[in-house]
Amino acid sequence: MRKILPLCVLGWSALLASCAPQQVPHHATIERPPPPSPRISDSTLSCEEANSIAYKTVKVMDYNITSVTVAKPGQPGEIIAERDGTRGGRVIIECHSGGGASVEGQEGGLPIPQLVNADNPHKFYNQFRRSFTLVRESEVRAAKVSEKGLIVKMTKLNGVESRIELGIDLPASGVLPVKVMITNNTSRPYGFDADQVFAMPAGGGRVAPSAPPAAGQGKALRGELTIAPGQTVTGYLFYPNGNYTSARTTVVDKENDEGEGVSVPF
Repeated sequence: MRKILPLCVLGWSALLASCAPQQVPHHATIERPPPPSPRISDSTLSCEEANSIAYKTVKVMDYNITSVTVAKPGQPGEIIAERDGTRGGRVIIECHSGGGASVEGQEGGLPIPQLVNADNPHKFYNQFRRSFTLVRESEVRAAKVSEKGLIVKMTKLNGVESRIELGIDLPASGVLPVKVMITNNTSRPYGFDADQVFAMPAGGGRVAPSAPPAAGQGKALRGELTIAPGQTVTGYLFYPNGNYTSARTTVVDKENDEGEGVSVPF
């Protein structure tokens, strides 16, 4: 009986290649970079800026803020946020003793799970990180804008903003704090009398500033000030709680002693 030899024995030279061990093809591995850390830490970010920008960021994200603990050096701060149809989230703020601060958004009040898709763009912590960066950049750009003339800006503070900037919820005690920023982008000095800045109620009349409370003693604008060319003055005025639509005052061109009326909407 004729023996049938294996295929690799017959036709050795022709079939050498097919009998050689076959190499497993190499597969290219593409490693995805890890998602950015949700923690934002910056040595140039002050404690007040971290609190203020974090609060504004959550408002911009259109979440309902249910609780705010203002951060201080040695005492972390927290913002609890909720919105229908989501798990909500919270923001942790830390002020470093050596300067700078850090903020971190967390999903539903929980740290980010290490084995879950942490780079999901719809998660609270990723939305917060992106929005925080945009809000901060917007404030930096606004501070660099050089409008011409004498610029007077006035902003009413709510209870949370008062706690962030003055350390206490003044509206809860019947006092409305108003932040004032005056920038002189002219070549002439101007006089500004802080005691003559009247808040205009919606129902008519005018209300003069009150004596600053204890929390505002060191930051209050008081008496007559001279704002030199290129100078910016920032401080606070205080009024009884009320529904005010604007503020009015008169500034004086110190070179010719002429007064100019100023109306600032709230």
